[in-house]
Amino acid sequence: MNYMSQKEIKNINKRSLAKITALIYGLVGFIMALIIAIANLTNIMRRQDFTGSVVLATLFNVGIGLFLGVLSALLTALIGWIFGYITAGIYNWFSGKIGGVKVELADVIEIKREDNTIKIENNLF
Repeated sequence: MNYMSQKEIKNINKRSLAKITALIYGLVGFIMALIIAIANLTNIMRRQDFTGSVVLATLFNVGIGLFLGVLSALLTALIGWIFGYITAGIYNWFSGKIGGVKVELADVIEIKREDNTIKIENNLF
């Protein structure tokens, strides 16, 4: 017999979800901006669509790419914070009306060793 307890998420802290969502959005925004910058740089080098030396064109595009990466990360993090805050508010309103998300939890015994970690479900109950 497997002992599982069922819990319900009644309320989500708006600021907590907003912070996590902002971090995720910011990271994705930065990665996407870097991918776009690398693709743009590759396209410029392939077509040789620049004036001057290859080194200067490369450094300029890498610098612009990093700047846009940071700017994109900040803007997408701000959007993520707003969406996370609104999402938590909507969830809290609905969970108050119809109930929250039900989660099934199991008791777990964790044994730590130097080489690895072993997790054993508690099936005694």
